[in-house]
Amino acid sequence: MRKILLGAIIGLSSMTASAAITDYLSTMSLADAYLQASADCGGTCDADIAAELAAAGYSASDIIAAVIASGVSPVAVIEAASAAAIEAGVSVNDIMAAVVQIPGVSANDAVAGVTQAAVANNVSVAAVMQAATSANIPAEVVVAGVVSSGQSAAVVASAASAAGFAPSVVAAGTALASTTATGAGTTTTTTTTTTNTNSNNTPPATSPTV
Repeated sequence: MRKILLGAIIGLSSMTASAAITDYLSTMSLADAYLQASADCGGTCDADIAAELAAAGYSASDIIAAVIASGVSPVAVIEAASAAAIEAGVSVNDIMAAVVQIPGVSANDAVAGVTQAAVANNVSVAAVMQAATSANIPAEVVVAGVVSSGQSAAVVASAASAAGFAPSVVAAGTALASTTATGAGTTTTTTTTTTNTNSNNTPPATSPTV
């Protein structure tokens, strides 16, 4: 899973500049060092930075957390990593279990990001809901995350029914989604003091598989 997640991060940018994060790690925290190294190359060498951190022994979760701290939307990072994992044949259950362990990622963002990746790769939304439930995410939060990913009310209702969620849970989750405002354009996490806005996490124009 570590290799797959790192591959997803590397795919977020081109390798056109040299990263120098190792020069900062002795005097800065990982997040601060990442921010400085990224600033040094104008934000164009995230791939190199991730590779250097991996070589230095940092875990995928640590690196992803540092990427998020640099201002990238958690949903965008999760979607990229999850899509790479799905394409590599990793189960949605395993992906969800890994994503919810990433520091600074809320359960809502985890579900939203994995849902976007699943829809883009013809994995059913119901399967994502079941995986999230298996990862001990409350049912209302699961529904909220799916709604936040940009799925229609019809898709959410159908997938929830297939996953065994009661209509009352769908209603509660939909209401929760309206208060968290996570998804297309704005991401708000409850596990960190950083609020990121990013317009690049619009759900793909792929017909979702319920």
